[in-house]
Amino acid sequence: MTGVEKKLLKNELSDIFSTYDDDIHYGKLFISLYNEFYNTYSVYKKINVEQFLISLKEKFAITENNYLIKEEAAKSKKLDEIDFTQSRYFIKVKEKLLIFASSYKVTFFYSKDVDKHEIEKIVQIIELTKKPKKHKKKFYMIARSNHTEFGFELRSFKIREQKVDISSNYNDDFLEVDKTISEFLNNKNANGLVLLHGKYGTGKTSYIRNLMSMLNRMFIFLPLDMIDAISNPSFLPFIAGFKNSILVLEDCETLIKSRENGRTDTGLVNLLNLGDGLLSDALAIKLICTFNADLKDIDRAILRKGRLVARYEFKPLNTEKAKALANSLGVKNNINKDLTLAEIYNLEKHDYSKVNDNKKIGF
Repeated sequence: MTGVEKKLLKNELSDIFSTYDDDIHYGKLFISLYNEFYNTYSVYKKINVEQFLISLKEKFAITENNYLIKEEAAKSKKLDEIDFTQSRYFIKVKEKLLIFASSYKVTFFYSKDVDKHEIEKIVQIIELTKKPKKHKKKFYMIARSNHTEFGFELRSFKIREQKVDISSNYNDDFLEVDKTISEFLNNKNANGLVLLHGKYGTGKTSYIRNLMSMLNRMFIFLPLDMIDAISNPSFLPFIAGFKNSILVLEDCETLIKSRENGRTDTGLVNLLNLGDGLLSDALAIKLICTFNADLKDIDRAILRKGRLVARYEFKPLNTEKAKALANSLGVKNNINKDLTLAEIYNLEKHDYSKVNDNKKIGF
């Protein structure tokens, strides 16, 4: 029988229940046990509770008597197993050092006399048992909203997983560019712009979908009909809430076109600030912009060294690579020219793009 249980039976504990419900108030329990006020310290981390309890037991020789309160839940499909993600524990680690442990936070209740190194040891266990972040194969689209602080919201979407063999689907000069882009997007502290341009069907969107499938990063898509949102004064405060994210702008020619005759464009200025400015240093937001216009029509500020991390013009796959890719897809072909990825992947489909130019007179 624990000391707490003995005190409860003897009615020596003061009111230890919460004011709002029948749950035990951990702070009141501490005061009742030790007759002194307490300090608290909370660590908000998603942890593997089961592994945390095992490590805590090994480090501090925790036994069943150390568990003051257990609130455990069964798994929905395996009722004889504990669902640690839904369970909570209140544990006496040492005298005057109690902890509340759950899957989303650990809170310390301790006396001012407790050695801070004891708390640091438990914090180290939290670090070692925290759950890795999982990329859920989703991307987010910005939408307007009348119910949010800045007038925008994110809507999540599942994407079709598409892992592309870069070496067979793109020309050889893209391999080094792909490496540069991947390293940049994986660097949490980096900021800047990636420009991808070229004719329709050459693989720009397929490549972005591949990045979304391969990288554990948050991708935010700004649809074409909302490009003007970047000029909105509320846009930067809104996007500032998504540090280290990757902002994707497809077909954004109108946004990044050259500023001629002194034309000012707030949207472009905001884009440049996100890519390489004081705000970008704080947010580390990465930008991927795709367009189909001629490079000479793009504002020169976009192309500035230091701001522009990578640029690549997608072109049709050269004849030999086009033949090899078609063969790997099991498509019979007699390819004798460069082809786009769209053309190669649809070689066996009926072509409805041809227009009959034969003119007839009358009806």
